[in-house]
Formats: sequence, structure tokens, C-alpha cells
Amino acid sequence: MAMLLAALVGCGGGSGEGESAPSLIPVDPLKVDASYGTEGSAKLSGLAPSAVVLQPDGKLLLAGSRRTGSLPAVNYGGAPAREVIVRRLAANGAPDTSFGNNGEVSFTVKGSDAPTDIKLQKNGRIVIAVLAGEPCAINFLSSYAPCITAAGNSALRSSNLVALTAAGQLDRTFGKDGVAETASSQNTRQLSLAVSDDDSMRLLESWQYGVLARFYGRSLDRISANGIVDNSATQPTPQPPCEADGVSLLIQSSGSIISGGGQSSTYADPSVHPGLCIATHDPKSGLQTKGTWTKFNGNYALSSLASTSDDGFVAVGTNCGNGSCQLGMARYQANAERQTSYGKEGFAYLAVPQYSTIASTLVLSDDSVIVLANRAEYDANGSNPKFGAVWARMSPQGEPVKDFGTQGLLTTPFSTIRPTHLVPDSQGRWLVVSVAGQADDNNATVFVQRVAGHSKP
Repeated sequence: MAMLLAALVGCGGGSGEGESAPSLIPVDPLKVDASYGTEGSAKLSGLAPSAVVLQPDGKLLLAGSRRTGSLPAVNYGGAPAREVIVRRLAANGAPDTSFGNNGEVSFTVKGSDAPTDIKLQKNGRIVIAVLAGEPCAINFLSSYAPCITAAGNSALRSSNLVALTAAGQLDRTFGKDGVAETASSQNTRQLSLAVSDDDSMRLLESWQYGVLARFYGRSLDRISANGIVDNSATQPTPQPPCEADGVSLLIQSSGSIISGGGQSSTYADPSVHPGLCIATHDPKSGLQTKGTWTKFNGNYALSSLASTSDDGFVAVGTNCGNGSCQLGMARYQANAERQTSYGKEGFAYLAVPQYSTIASTLVLSDDSVIVLANRAEYDANGSNPKFGAVWARMSPQGEPVKDFGTQGLLTTPFSTIRPTHLVPDSQGRWLVVSVAGQADDNNATVFVQRVAGHSKP
């Protein structure tokens, strides 16, 4: 814990916001709030969260998975047995003993399950998007080898929503006994969940297949507030406007549905990389009604979409290669057209340390953007990574905020702790979630730290 505290305090660099974006509130945003947890930090073990969400009452939900079995000794990959874990912290950082069993809930859908998103409905119901599969092993070395279960069958996979009550019990009034299965697929890589004002939901499925030549796609499922899947909307667009995966999903205040994604391929000539596909979707069918490529002139990988105050949004990602790494942003209007007055022709860039991976993006009330990333450093053998936090801030006009750190950038010293999520609370403070250990490590340790953010002094 002391190491984490020292890392954040040791960021140095100012808390002011620069002439292009005046400070929202004159306070050091990374000043640790010692009233949270123990000296500003809560510590959990045995969970590396893949999704987090903050409840309106200040309680923090963290969802991850834990291995419950191993693969056979002779195998070439596969899916070991895993259960989904959801933990909840009280508003003061203590384990919330009113949730599940002493603050923890565990469940499985098919036996080798991983949560990818977690959202709240207005009635307090907790909904977790889960990529579920049967435990299986690949028995011979081949790009086309199936994953075989212990019974000798090809493993089944599906995309699911699992509902919990506010107290952490399986909500059997949702879907079929608490689970809504939306589609079966061997290719789904990621699920992104969004909740509408009427508590109905949209689930974005991202898929890809192929070895030598890769093919990408996305589809959008519509699920009622009580977990009834609209089966008429489960098929991807027959001729999608652009071939891309689906990384992030937004439902705007106007009701517009936006998804974003790209291609994970790395081009030898980065200038020919197609960039990012922004798509709009029909609210009823979920099918893409429009999709256009935004070309970043680099091997750009999308991290997330984030809404702005004018019902537009920003797309945030990284372009890394050849020993350098660049944070990239594009801003869009409410009609999903690029806002060319932002940065340079709608684009903003900021050089960040090599091996930087975006953890979270936060749009502040003045439409400036805060990005939390982690940077990695490896030993001579390319192993034993150490991590440091990277904080970046862009003004509403798409320029680095000069007085935030050094020209818009703050970095922390290297340690074994890797930041993974940034969550704002209702008072403007920020909860920073960090992990020591690997994502698939049952011994991982999680730190949740509360800093001042842009709260009132």
C-alpha cells in the first residue's frame, strides 16, 4: 500500500489546468484522500477486475474471474475452469458485508467464464456481461484444432447477461433464472453493455476469425429490462458499412446508439491502416445504419468512446510502434460526424511512453479529457514487467493542457502495481483501481485508492 501511495504522490507536475482549459477547481487532482480505506487505499486479494462500476450511493463493484481448475498436463491451450467473482466495497472503502457472502458473490454460467462489463439499472439491479464457455483443452498443435471438453465434445461458448439483486443474490426474475443468453459463437472476443433510460439494454458483441487473413465484425443485441432477448435483432448486418470489431458502445442522451472499433492487424506501412470505424445503429433492430472510417495514419487501436456534454463523443486510443507510442483522440458531433474544429481537423495527439496501455478515459464537466494509462518496462529477456501510471489531459479544444504535469502529461515511478480503472464519484473524486499480479493470477492483489480529482477543496 505504501508503494502505491508513494507512486501517486510522486507524480510531481502541477495540478493546474493551463490557459487553454482553466482549472475546474484549484486542487491537486492526485492528492490522496486519506479518509478512504486505510490512509486512502483499500486492499483486496484474489481478484483482478476486468470491469468496475460505482453505485449512486458510493459503493464500488468489481467483477473478475478466478480459476477453479487446471488444463491437462498435455495440451496446446484451451479454457480452464473459471468462475465469475463480484466484490463490493462500501463508500468508505471497507468490504460491504451486506453484499453476498461478506462482500463477495461467485457464480458460473458454463464453467469457464469471464466478465467483460458491468452496469446498473435504475431499480438497483446489477447486470454483468459474461463470455461463457465450457472448460476445454486443445489436444494437438494446429491453428484449426477444436477445443475439446472432458466429455470429448467441441466446447460451446455463448454471450450472456447475468443479473444480481442489490444484495448480491441471483435475480431469478431476469431472463431465465437470472441469465439471458443472447447468442452462441466460437468467435466472440469482447462484450460491451449499455443501459437505456427505460432500463432496456444493448449488448455489443465483437468477433473475429481467420488465421492468415483476419475477418472482423460486430453485432448488437437488444435485451429488455427484465432480460428478454429480442431474437429478431441478434444477427450482424449482412453488409456492414465497414469491416471492424466492436470495442466500445454508447447510448447517448438523445437515444442514439454508437459503436466503435477497428482492426487489430498491424500494417507494415502504418499510413494504409484503415483506422477506426464509427457506426450508428437502428434503436429497434440494432443493425448498423451508418458506418465510416476515421483514418489516423497509424496502427491505431481504439480503447473507448466517451460522451461529451453536447451529446457528441470522443474516441480515444493509442498508436504504438517503432519504439514510440502516441495517444490519439478524435471528437465527434451528435450526428457522429467528426468535429473538425477539434485539434487539427478533428484529431488530437500526445506522445506517451513506450508500451503504454490505456486503462480508462474520463470526460470532465468542461469537456476536457483525462486519460489514465499504464506504461510497462521489461527486463532483457522481455519478462518481469514493472509498471507506472501515465496521466494525460487534453483541453476541450484538443490541445495538451500545458500546466497539467509537463505539457499535459504526468508519469509515476515504476513498481509492480498496474493501474486498470479510473472511476469518478458524485463529489468529483476519483477512484483509481490498480492490480499487483497477472490478470489470470488467483493471487493478484487489488488496490483501490481515492484521490481528490476535481472535488471541492
